[in-house]
Amino acid sequence: MRLCAAAALASVIAHLWMGWEHRSMPWESGLMLLMSAVCFPCAVAVWRSAHVRAVHLLFAMALIMVAVHAALLLVPVSMAGHQHGTMVPIVTRMTGTASHSAAMLGVIALELGVAMLAAWTMRRARWRHPPQSGAGIVRGKDAR
Repeated sequence: MRLCAAAALASVIAHLWMGWEHRSMPWESGLMLLMSAVCFPCAVAVWRSAHVRAVHLLFAMALIMVAVHAALLLVPVSMAGHQHGTMVPIVTRMTGTASHSAAMLGVIALELGVAMLAAWTMRRARWRHPPQSGAGIVRGKDAR
């Protein structure tokens, strides 16, 4: 449980760092800060006592972040703005710099790790406290 929370907190720190690095682009910086703000309360809740709802939210947020970061990585135009009249090669404009791509792949790997650990935490919680068989199911004469 704490390993899942630690990975989520590492993701929060990574997004805060990326927000600082993208401070010249306010919308990207704001998006990174928003991602950190959404993830932080769930990470703290999981660290303290692994609430099932918080683990589910971490799992969902991690997968959403993987999709968002993959989309940002694969967008054919640089998210840094237009580059009209520059002498930058077309390949660099389309894919971004290698360090940017490596950082995005690192964040995707980190978020996949958070999702995996959250899934493992949910599975472990289910194993410890299996649902009671037949709970809520009405059988026999009372079933109408």
